[in-house]
Amino acid sequence: MKKLTSMVVAGVAVLSLALTGCGGSGTASAGGDGKPEKTDLKVGSLPLADYAALYWAKDKGFFAKEGLNVEIVAVQGGPVGIQKVASGELDMTNSTPFGTSMAANSGLPIKTVVLTSALADNGLGVFVNPDSPIRSMADLNGRSLGINTTKNMGDITFNNLARSKGLDVKPNWVEVPFPEMVKGVQAGSIEAGYLPEPFASAARNAGLRQIADLTEGPNRGLAGSDYVASEKFIRSNPGSTAAFARAMYAAGADLKANESAQREWLPGVAKLDPAVAKNMPLPKYYDSFQSADYAKAVEILKQQGLVKPDYKAEDHAWQPAV
Repeated sequence: MKKLTSMVVAGVAVLSLALTGCGGSGTASAGGDGKPEKTDLKVGSLPLADYAALYWAKDKGFFAKEGLNVEIVAVQGGPVGIQKVASGELDMTNSTPFGTSMAANSGLPIKTVVLTSALADNGLGVFVNPDSPIRSMADLNGRSLGINTTKNMGDITFNNLARSKGLDVKPNWVEVPFPEMVKGVQAGSIEAGYLPEPFASAARNAGLRQIADLTEGPNRGLAGSDYVASEKFIRSNPGSTAAFARAMYAAGADLKANESAQREWLPGVAKLDPAVAKNMPLPKYYDSFQSADYAKAVEILKQQGLVKPDYKAEDHAWQPAV
């Protein structure tokens, strides 16, 4: 992948999660002596800023410290990776709390095993041409708005923000790949475009005007990225799952403490322009599972009718026993 995309992807109720790796509620056991049952793991991911903890954990030795050898396998996106996890082709894969919850709601036996990052402030935006009559979200009703795919981070955060503002806005969503979005807006084939980083920075550099920050209001700090495993994998490998989670959260803490080093490192991970890496908004990395953040993302899905009303976040997230 030639560019680094800081996406996003991602319940108001605060949940007390002491979750099992084999379904329902309860406390997960790390099993036996707590050592990994399986040491060679295949983990699907994209080299995105949201998922930087995976690459950092591998490069900086956090996985090795836990006795894990992690092979990172490129996937086209979260839904593709989730299918490969469910089939056993991958041990874990990147996703978003939104994508994970909708997949689990449809019946796939998967769980979140690591909550890896929250949305970067002003990391998701809607852009128009500088002379466009569109001045705000309210002006997008009935207008063509480019998005990479629907029922994903872009339209879910858009609808959540519009709802908080009391707006009844229904854009005409048009699926456009991120690399083609700026040209589409400039050519007039779409009237506006939704873009995460680094494409948002590219839009600004091209002279497009931002008319909405989708990370403001109720979306600020929203949990945007996670890693998932199948229930079968977790049952068979509780020690490996716990080791993976420890390494990832240690990497998240290290990333938070070393922002300058991270910005220098990012271009080598995803062939990102160093100038963009130096200035682009960065996500907020987790150093532990935050149940309230996870629940907030699920509650947004309930409000938009994207999961069943009785869907329980705590049944689809896993944490090792303390």
